[in-house]
Amino acid sequence: MTALLVAAALPISDCGGGAGGGTRPSASSASAPVSGVSGGVRATAVTRDHPLNRATLGPWWGSGCPRSGDCGCGSAETMAEEFTCQMDELRANDIPVSVYLFDGSAWSARDSRNDGVCEGEDCCEWNLGEDVVNRLASERVRALVHFWGGCHTPAQYARVQSQLGGTLLGFYLDDGSSDQELQAANDFMKSVSFGDFENIAKAHQSHGPSTTDAGLARLANVAYMADLANDFAGLREGIVRMLDKSRLLPAPVNELTAYDYENRQAPDQETFYRRIHWGAFQPVMAHTPFANSDPWRSEYDSDLLHAYRYWAWLHKELTPYFLSYSQRMYEQPDLPVIQPGPGPFAMRVGDEIFVPFVTDRTTTLDVQLPAGQWVDYWEEDRVLSGSLSEYPAPPGREPVFLKLGAIIPMEVERDYTGHGTRESAGSLTVLVYPNGSSTFRYHNDDTGRWTTFKSALEGNKLTLSADSFPGMPVLYRIGRVTGKPSAVAVNGLTVLINQAGTLPEVESEAEVNDAASSAWFYDPIAQRLIVKLVP
Repeated sequence: MTALLVAAALPISDCGGGAGGGTRPSASSASAPVSGVSGGVRATAVTRDHPLNRATLGPWWGSGCPRSGDCGCGSAETMAEEFTCQMDELRANDIPVSVYLFDGSAWSARDSRNDGVCEGEDCCEWNLGEDVVNRLASERVRALVHFWGGCHTPAQYARVQSQLGGTLLGFYLDDGSSDQELQAANDFMKSVSFGDFENIAKAHQSHGPSTTDAGLARLANVAYMADLANDFAGLREGIVRMLDKSRLLPAPVNELTAYDYENRQAPDQETFYRRIHWGAFQPVMAHTPFANSDPWRSEYDSDLLHAYRYWAWLHKELTPYFLSYSQRMYEQPDLPVIQPGPGPFAMRVGDEIFVPFVTDRTTTLDVQLPAGQWVDYWEEDRVLSGSLSEYPAPPGREPVFLKLGAIIPMEVERDYTGHGTRESAGSLTVLVYPNGSSTFRYHNDDTGRWTTFKSALEGNKLTLSADSFPGMPVLYRIGRVTGKPSAVAVNGLTVLINQAGTLPEVESEAEVNDAASSAWFYDPIAQRLIVKLVP
């Protein structure tokens, strides 16, 4: 059968989707993928202390019990017991986690919450036993320890680092931390774990001294946006704060479940759904260590747990995308990772993803899309532009839009999100939505090298190329392909579709994902072509 990419079936100059669900897309002409910065957000050019560490992206989990939050997982009465209970539940429910935050001071033998100073040999002394450290190491989860455990001097930093070793990601600073304290923590971690650490700053502190904007821009990659209520008002304020600091650093973060120390309770189910969606598209997806907002709690239904698993895995899969944009901001500080708008409580993630957030009790949104044409993430046959009225926003399927022409690198090792299978592990998955000519610069943080991917569509002929080997096999997942291609070929690092070639076709998605050599598979139901390139 002769292949027809949907861009050929729907002319590039007049590409529109159906207006189902009450949404009324406006017509517009095609445009090239956005590059650079939109939204007027600019940062002062500075040299940042170090690049963002991949583990920091999360998802995070954590606990502050019993000194800085109630214990609440199972029958836990100590931080060690809560850690064990939560890790057991995370594994049983197959929810990914890369960082565990030991919040407050219960992890340490000494407390410096009140005056920010600590004296004695038990300051910054690990107090949770070897079993916790061994489990962190065996499951490759990094530890963030709160500086209220008495961590304020190099000798104190060294005490806990000598006990945790390579599992220690860094220190979590809070109220009362300054630029000087963040600098000291960075200097220590660079001395013992150069290139493999992250310290977390705090913005919007409640008392001085505090970290300045200049300090955030120079010393931090991640800054927590302070404690907020877990209702919709808190969600709106968290979005505003996060986007305000996006001009300064790549990963401003607000815990998706909030740190509601005034009400001391978990979010209600409707709000929780919306907060998970918000958390998934922050560069750092952080689950609160307070109020035990565990998605497996009895007051939440199983659908919420499934939604949590979906968004958590999607966030993890987007690690190469977030890291590439973070590295770009490291090299070019005036190019932020996330940008506000258009419209209130909406966010551009890089140049290819646009996410409007649900910040009230509603099941529809009025959406103003950025300029150009956008693919509906949930229904890829729909290409939209302009203003959308009453766009559907059911819990667990909140709106996400992908730029037509987008190239999005991912790491996939599960089938929950529909972007691959367990056999995808070990390859770089690259989503492609062809439209004219588009590029994406992918940064491999293991090698420190950039690879530029390019997609070029002419009629029904598609060429995918890379200017250097990205360090692993590539699984191109090409969306909106309306018919099986007539031919697929691989020439070095170039894939040719509907041009010539005899690359072998396989019979299933799992088979192409697991192939030891280059191969392809066409899924007529999803209208997706998958090509594995093994140089």
